[in-house]
Order: sequence, then C-alpha cells, then structure tokens
Amino acid sequence: MPRFRIRLRALAAALAASLAVPAGAIEFELGLIGGAQQTGSLGSREGTIDLEAGPLYGVVAGWRVRSDGIVEIAWTRQESEASGNLTSGPLRFDAIVDTLEFGGLWETRPGRMRPFLGMSVGGTRLAADGEGFGEGWNASGSISGGVRYFLGEHALLRFEARASGIYFAEGGALGCTFPQGVCGVSASGSLLGALSARVALSAHF
Repeated sequence: MPRFRIRLRALAAALAASLAVPAGAIEFELGLIGGAQQTGSLGSREGTIDLEAGPLYGVVAGWRVRSDGIVEIAWTRQESEASGNLTSGPLRFDAIVDTLEFGGLWETRPGRMRPFLGMSVGGTRLAADGEGFGEGWNASGSISGGVRYFLGEHALLRFEARASGIYFAEGGALGCTFPQGVCGVSASGSLLGALSARVALSAHF
C-alpha cells in the first residue's frame, strides 16, 4: 500500500509538471497601431450615410498561447467624415469609429518573418466628433492577414490588411443628442463594411 501511494504521488507530480507552463515561456506583446481605414455606407430609414476613408490608430496587447498561436485584444479609432442626402435634409459631420475586439492569430510558419491569419469579434461605436452626437455599441467582427517581422528579441513589426463588418440592428440609433436623447437617424438593419491597412510596432517580452 505505501508503495502504491508513492507511485500515485509520483504520477500526480509528473502530470502537474507536464501541465505547468514555465514562467520564462510566457510571451507578452504590447504595441501601437497606425494606418488608414475605408469605411463604407450605412443604410438608414432616412437615406444612406457615406463614410470617407480616414486615419486609424490604436493599441494592441497579445499573449502567446501555443508555438504558432496568439490571442490579443485591440482598440482602434478611425477619424472620418460622414455625409448623406436624407429625407430630412443634407447631413454632414466629422465621425469617429471606435472598435474594441478580442481575437487570435495563427502564424503559418516559424522564423524571423512570420506570415499570419487572424480573426476577431467585438464591438464598434460610431459617433460624431464635437457635435453632441452619440449612441451605443454594435456587434462587429473581422478577418485579417499579414506578416509579423521580429526586429530583435524584444521588438517586432507587423504589417496587416483587415476586412471588418459592423452590424447595425433594425432601428439602431445614429446621431442621438444628449441629454435630450432625440435620434435623428435610425439604422435599417444593415452591415457596415470596412477595409484597413495597418502597421504595428510592438514590444515583445
């Protein structure tokens, strides 16, 4: 019986050791994003709102979970200009597109230069800058691809192309004034698409 207990303890210790992740093996990345994004047109009950291309910036944090896989969370902001000829009259304002998403990357091969594919889901908010407009967050998702280039042990450069979709539910509000809460434009259940080209410089730990 004592011999059985010793073997059981040894087996448990071996299993725990196999599941444990050495502290030195944990990889963390923190980076800054820059680029440009072309956001499309959004249908509404009053007409179509067009968003022009504009600069994009943000931050990204990632953790390596396997030899070829990384999970990350990223926030980006695009500055754009929205316009439309609605039934209520012409509409034009400076727009902000905020996106917060969680996703993962798959590196297709090891080495200093690593091509990758990615997918993420989260939420996006469309608001007007300085015009007293605002609204809630809408579901969004994206797919991406590019190259991660390791500059050294603690730095990497990332080039990426990304396609995104933002879903506005039927009756979703756009351009709601505060504190009155009067909405000037209501979405008619449409998908707003966006294409972006991005560069990220990250510190790697």
